[in-house]
Amino acid sequence: METGAGGLQARRRRARHAAAALVAGCLVVTLAGCTSLSSAAAPPASALATVGRGTGGTTIVDPAPASTRAQAADRAPAPLQPDPSMTVIESAAQCTIRRELTDARGRVPVEDVFPGWSEGGFADPSEVVPGRDAADRTRCPGELPPDPFCEVLLPWTGLASDESFVVASGARRVVDGYLLAMPHGADPAAPPENLPGTRVVTYRFLELAAGDPKGLGAYLDRSFRTCVKARPTTVTGLGTLTGVEALVGTARSEYRAQAAQVVLLRRGTRLAWAVLDGGGWRKGQREVAVRALAAHLL
Repeated sequence: METGAGGLQARRRRARHAAAALVAGCLVVTLAGCTSLSSAAAPPASALATVGRGTGGTTIVDPAPASTRAQAADRAPAPLQPDPSMTVIESAAQCTIRRELTDARGRVPVEDVFPGWSEGGFADPSEVVPGRDAADRTRCPGELPPDPFCEVLLPWTGLASDESFVVASGARRVVDGYLLAMPHGADPAAPPENLPGTRVVTYRFLELAAGDPKGLGAYLDRSFRTCVKARPTTVTGLGTLTGVEALVGTARSEYRAQAAQVVLLRRGTRLAWAVLDGGGWRKGQREVAVRALAAHLL
């Protein structure tokens, strides 16, 4: 134990050192707390309120008095403002919408195209309609070319995607279909293109806008005549279905046949084209298929 003036001075020095250490310690704690606030997890709900269940249901009980809550509200930080330097990301453009068929028109029964078929099948068709941004040419580009690009696939537009074609065509509705008849006794696992008796029909049906503002009908007429040397023909046996315009041409086969038949059909604002491919067609069967397509699509 220290006594006298020297002891008193020593105690004073130790007190000053202790006070300084205490201040330094508080500063370190404060700084550490400031550093961790930005990444600290929110306190659990039990630290803010307790939940009690009474006869009237669930009641939230705030343990803090009103004066404390008012002081906390005064110290609450101001809401964050958006940084003007941040880039705003727009939502993706909706140029087209693919969905299940909403109308029976567009579905063609396989048995009507291939009467008496026993092997094969079909792909359930779906439809594509313009999306909410289809009219915005900046977000949804797509224009029909003045002349067809016959070296690319039907419909020879050279557009990058079917979505671009739907936008460029101005069609109100587009439906794609696929129908297949394989020879009797064929292995269902065999690739259809390797079977000489296969018959395949792929088609696209379009409902044009009134007046065809994009000129799709004229473009396809010109393209079929140019790329597959299509010529006008008469579709017989349609009964009451009158006013059907038809162009028929030939193209290279994808199913080891001598050639594929390509047909363009139109009646008013309804338009369809089809490719009849494969080596299994017999006399008169293509005419039956075309009549079935016209009857169900136009």
